Amino acid sequence: MSNFFQGDSPALQYIGSWTASAWDNRDMYQMQLHLLLASLFPIYIGAHAALRRPPSALPPRKEPSANAEDDEIDLEPAIEGLQPSDAIMFPVLASITLGGLYLLIKWLNDPSLLNKIMTWYFSALGVFGVGKLAGDSLHVMSTIIFPSVWSDGKQLYYVKPDFQIQATGESTPSEPLRTVTDKKNPLPSFFSSIPFADAINTKLWSARALLKNHWIFRGYLHGLLNTKLRVTFHDVAGLALGLAAIIAYNTSGKAWWLTNLMGFGFCYGAFQIMSPTTFWTGSLVLTGLFVYDIIMVFYTPMMVTVATTLDVPIKLVFPGPKRGGMLGLGDVVLPGIMMALALRFDLYLHYVRKHFKQGERALYVETTGLWGERFWTSGSKEKNVADAARFPKTYFKASVVGYVVGMLTTLVVLNSFNHAQPALLYLVPGVLVSLWGTALDVREAGREELSKEEVEKKAEEREKRRSKEHAHHVFLFSLSDPKHDLPRTKLLDGDKEE
Repeated sequence: MSNFFQGDSPALQYIGSWTASAWDNRDMYQMQLHLLLASLFPIYIGAHAALRRPPSALPPRKEPSANAEDDEIDLEPAIEGLQPSDAIMFPVLASITLGGLYLLIKWLNDPSLLNKIMTWYFSALGVFGVGKLAGDSLHVMSTIIFPSVWSDGKQLYYVKPDFQIQATGESTPSEPLRTVTDKKNPLPSFFSSIPFADAINTKLWSARALLKNHWIFRGYLHGLLNTKLRVTFHDVAGLALGLAAIIAYNTSGKAWWLTNLMGFGFCYGAFQIMSPTTFWTGSLVLTGLFVYDIIMVFYTPMMVTVATTLDVPIKLVFPGPKRGGMLGLGDVVLPGIMMALALRFDLYLHYVRKHFKQGERALYVETTGLWGERFWTSGSKEKNVADAARFPKTYFKASVVGYVVGMLTTLVVLNSFNHAQPALLYLVPGVLVSLWGTALDVREAGREELSKEEVEKKAEEREKRRSKEHAHHVFLFSLSDPKHDLPRTKLLDGDKEE
């Protein structure tokens, strides 16, 4: 050990040379850290935004409605379920598309025209992706400013927009909700006791109604269109922000951060409309694309040529030394849909455990969009309010570890060989091994089959109800009256699990 502390110690020399090298290449390491965090960001928020009621939970009780026809039915988002056949079709279609682009680039010589066409095409799609991301971000901000429930650490306060009051209590026959007379505005915490003028309080309640209410938009055109959408002010404002971002991208030199914003929007939207039906299906799809990625990067010039020639917003870009770095959106979305499925499976198991504990299926409690309520009730000791998103996330955390290991391996190999790497070569094994290894360890693999059956059954029932709903219509576009935000029953989770 004494030689270790000598100036000529090989160990100290190695540590010194490694430290000096790390300092000299600090810009490169910062860029790679940026790449890792930027790839995880849309996966994390997109997977949580894609949470919905699992088949192991009962539907929440419907609130009494004066309208005999409940406008709120069939509003769960439609998910495009990937089938085992997609494991073959995805690589085939991707190969045809990539080959076509490669031939076009070689034939045109100057790819500027192709760049313009594809840029405007993806820009048009990006309006909706960025709009959705911006709208949901605005919703999170509004829940922080105007939560539906908050706590002072001693008791809970419920905001009642119908009567423009705040109330506290248990809402039971023995202890009904009591109006709090010194809280005249809809703000939380000590802000609620600020004695604003009546005119200001009225404007605050009006602002809350605008931000928290929603409308039901129906569109029907016989044989062509049949849709029902939940529309909020955030959706409209988000769409406007998305349009502004796309215009800025196309008129300001395609700044890297605007490119990444569009990439985040594409990924965020993809996680909410696309998912494997089972873990087996997802594994097959990823394996097929795993083979495709290896062939196209190592055995053909097509992938590298197309990626470096076309300057379109279908990648994440990172400024740094030399030419910087980039990551294709496929390296985020494809592993990400499996990671999002893992999070939904964790939620499914959460309600299975509740079933075993309570002896009956538990009612589903809303898990998304309640960040403000969670923040303002974090100090509550009485009830688990807006706490449904806090459930054991064993599989999701395992997949995140696998993704990080795969991405770090990609970066190490990239630096070692100084050659473009197919990220899926390392990400797919990392994610799949972590998920299936966890499943074998806790012996829960295969339970997600129940989710597939439930999804198919709900899709059939939804289609039947929509067909019946428009049996006498040929053309219809309508917007419902404004509807209030979440009722109290959708904010309480009486059985918290850490």
